[in-house]
Amino acid sequence: MTSVIKVKDGVKFDIIAPAGFRILSAIEQASATLGSPLMITSGTDGTHSGISDPHHRGEAYDVRSQDFAEVMRPTVLSAIMHGLGLPQLGTTATEVYTENFYGFLEDAGTANEHIHVQLRRGHVYG
Repeated sequence: MTSVIKVKDGVKFDIIAPAGFRILSAIEQASATLGSPLMITSGTDGTHSGISDPHHRGEAYDVRSQDFAEVMRPTVLSAIMHGLGLPQLGTTATEVYTENFYGFLEDAGTANEHIHVQLRRGHVYG
C-alpha cells in the first residue's frame, strides 16, 4: 500500500528533533498500514501550552482525526503509536503510552478534535 502524509497549509517544521523524526516515521507507517493518507495539522507552528511545549521543540505533531469515522479514530491513534514502540502501556481508546511516547485524542468530540503525539515528558530520545 502507498503511504501518504499530507500537511495542512501553514504547518511549520522549523525544527525536527530526533523524537520528531521518529513520530513522522510512525505517521508514515500508520498511513501505509491503514491504506489512507494522514494529515499533519500542527508542527512547530500554532499556539500551544507555552515555550516548553514539545511542539516548539520539534517533538510533537498533531494529526487530523476528523477525516475518519468516529469509530475508526482509536484505530488510527493505535496505528501511529504502534510505530512508536511496543508494548503499548496504559492503552485506552483515546490515549496510548509507549516507553518513550504518548498519544491521545485531544479535544474529543469538538471541532478541534485531533490526534496529538509527543515525546513523553521527562524522556530524552536519541
